[in-house]
Amino acid sequence: MIHSVVDQPATGSPVADFLPAYISPSAAKSYLGCSLRFYFERVACIKKPTTVALHLGKAVHEALQGFHLARWRGTDDSPVAVAEMFDTAFTRLETVEGPVKFKDETERLESRQSGLRVVAAYLDSDEVPKEKPRAVEVPLNEKIPGLPVPLNGAVDLVEHDYTPVDYKSSATKANPDQAAFDHEIQLVSYQLLLEAAIGITPKSLDLVYLVKTKTPSIQRVSLKPASKVRKDRVVGLLNTAVDGIVAERFHPSPGMHCSWCQFRNECMRWKPEKR
Repeated sequence: MIHSVVDQPATGSPVADFLPAYISPSAAKSYLGCSLRFYFERVACIKKPTTVALHLGKAVHEALQGFHLARWRGTDDSPVAVAEMFDTAFTRLETVEGPVKFKDETERLESRQSGLRVVAAYLDSDEVPKEKPRAVEVPLNEKIPGLPVPLNGAVDLVEHDYTPVDYKSSATKANPDQAAFDHEIQLVSYQLLLEAAIGITPKSLDLVYLVKTKTPSIQRVSLKPASKVRKDRVVGLLNTAVDGIVAERFHPSPGMHCSWCQFRNECMRWKPEKR
């Protein structure tokens, strides 16, 4: 059962045969948020219609990835080219990851226009890196002291000065303190991965919010590099997720997040089991 969470099980000892091949910050955050939702999504792999917000966010993300890759490669990074990248992603994702929960064609067209405005706002903002990035959507898989399995992650952008940047779509402007708290596992994981891969501690850990208001805005939230205490805390949280996944501890975690969870019907049928 556990092996469906990741690609292949780790091997090398009888104990290792029960471990996932790796842990990612997104998987750990998902598990810690609600282990039963994690089970439905990543173990049982129950498919649900894609929400409009998630669909739009993914299309914007692909357009920005294409823009940064074009700048890295020295190819066409014009606003027209990037708008075409967004349109291509918006249409392709409807087929590949759909269906999308659009109420009607009007909502679909409004969502598309919103995405184009957000992409244009980013290209016109001061948050576009002035220098060629070090890497775009770089996958990293490293052994981290204290973790029983490798840490796996993909950094949206590594700027010229080695600052890792993650892009977030949002309906409203972020509260910097809350954003730092919400994404601590992800950002500190990126620091751990970069330190293990190249031996460099980034000068900051950054989030760039793409705010999808009527007049879109772009907001950067910068965090100081993690201290040993913060790194130890995140490694502890990652370990908690690994331990729970291995032990198959999947149970409801009632809270405000239940109001927008797509697995409420499945959750209501949950019964405790002795393992």
